[in-house]
Amino acid sequence: MPAVAAAEALGAAAIEIDVRRTSDGVAVLLHDETLGRMWGDPRRVDATPWCDVARLGNDLDRIPRLDSVLDRLDGEGILLVIDLTDRDDALVAARTVLTNRDRAVPVQWCGSPEAMSAVREVIPDADVWLAWTSLTPPTPEDLVALRPSTLNLDVAFLTPGTVRAAHALGLTVSCWTVDDPDLAVWAAALGVDSITTNDVPTVRAALDAPSSAGRRRAPEAVVASRAQTVAHRIAHQIIAFTREHPLGAVETKAHAADLVTDVDRQVEQFVRGQVRVAFPTHGFTGEEYGVAPGDEYHWYLDPVDGTTNLVNGVPWTSMSLCLTRGGRPIVGVVADPWRGEVLEARAGRGAVVRDRSLVLLDDARSLVGGVVGTELDGHRPWPGFADFLEALVARSCTLRIMGSGTLTLAQVAAGRGVGACVSAFNPIDHGAAVLIVQEAGGRVFEPGGPVTGFPPLGAPVLVAHPSVADELFAVWSASLGS
Repeated sequence: MPAVAAAEALGAAAIEIDVRRTSDGVAVLLHDETLGRMWGDPRRVDATPWCDVARLGNDLDRIPRLDSVLDRLDGEGILLVIDLTDRDDALVAARTVLTNRDRAVPVQWCGSPEAMSAVREVIPDADVWLAWTSLTPPTPEDLVALRPSTLNLDVAFLTPGTVRAAHALGLTVSCWTVDDPDLAVWAAALGVDSITTNDVPTVRAALDAPSSAGRRRAPEAVVASRAQTVAHRIAHQIIAFTREHPLGAVETKAHAADLVTDVDRQVEQFVRGQVRVAFPTHGFTGEEYGVAPGDEYHWYLDPVDGTTNLVNGVPWTSMSLCLTRGGRPIVGVVADPWRGEVLEARAGRGAVVRDRSLVLLDDARSLVGGVVGTELDGHRPWPGFADFLEALVARSCTLRIMGSGTLTLAQVAAGRGVGACVSAFNPIDHGAAVLIVQEAGGRVFEPGGPVTGFPPLGAPVLVAHPSVADELFAVWSASLGS
């Protein structure tokens, strides 16, 4: 309730609240499923009676009832947006609002489609929002079931095309959660109708300030430095998330061996949001949600490279995040959740891991006794694979298939193996690794010879320690042409 009072005092046009139900059917303001994080009580709130919930905390952190908030806002003219994920919670919340319809409080509803359908059952004319987690704009068919008034976007999926499409369908557009002033200005310029924020004064001040349309763009060096800091922080957050989060649903994409999990999607949504906050105008391409256009800067992300390993409990997966400008890589990070380390590079500034510089010197080593990494083409050997294997065998060099092309390439920069190859370059999967190898002093090849920057899209790519680069390239290119 103090948070509601603070939002009211700050002059918020609307207040969004999360609602859950107690075991005896009382609608309460609570985000979490359990009472553990704030009050040290491990019980689920839906398994706890209101009399017990009411005793938790003190005057500042007691859990309020929904009907108490309706009393508080009665006649104040502030919109109350009720956020729900669970169908049964939604039924209780809707019945509470219906019972208190004599209160002069405008109410709208947002959350999962299942919860919104439940609200409609109780209140047929309820004003509901459609949650949207896609870069593909909505169509009239998407609106049939819920008949929403508003498209509710995670800022990670906010694009000019989506805003235009929503407005053309007669929808207003709301986005969440926007606490950064530059991001708020960018979102408003795109035409969003409302912004959900934790920081009303900062966002309001940014929106009320004179236009910054003429502001000079930051130099590339400044953008790259900030981008590396942001990417480094994201990588460490994703290490923890990937290790600790349950897989959730496991589905297939192109074929039965092409897997995707809830972890893939949730990591990408998180990373998109973090990058959008830091760099609102940049473009972004991700493995799971596709392309969001932007300015000359563009990010590429594979949230989990090695999903099949993840699903099968094999500790060899990675996240790849790379920033380019005009197609030229300038920042790359590869996060290894199972080693707990981040390999990273900035163009012209070298590569590091655990604050140790990665430097590959031409030290006269050979392929004999070495290890070369590769990956299958999907779940099949790539053309020339058998000949490549035999040529390495003849040189007493061992071939390894580990299951994450990103990590297989990047490990060469750390001196773990003398080389690595994959069947088809894609900046989503391999952009960061290629930059890291180059900045460490390794060499990068496509079938026609050495490359700087990125290899051609879809071309086979080889990375190698400088001591064995020419010999390994000769073996590899011969096998491709066999």
